[in-house]
Amino acid sequence: MYVGTDLARAPLGTHLTLLDSPAPESVCQRLSSLGLRVGTRFSLLQKTAGGGRVALVNGSRIALGADLLGQLRAEVAR
Repeated sequence: MYVGTDLARAPLGTHLTLLDSPAPESVCQRLSSLGLRVGTRFSLLQKTAGGGRVALVNGSRIALGADLLGQLRAEVAR
């Protein structure tokens, strides 16, 4: 079970809940405007060529860069 893992290690195709986002405030604001904030349920759909992931958040696809993935922590949603 993936409890409190960074998104780079989180499984694809699993419902996750964002736990923590220690990224810079400007990044957190941008993610929040896209619907990804602490407590949000989402899924990682696929890996990208540069090591990032594509997330499905409230019906929208969001590309997350490899550097950001290590800063975001999530757990498998219950």
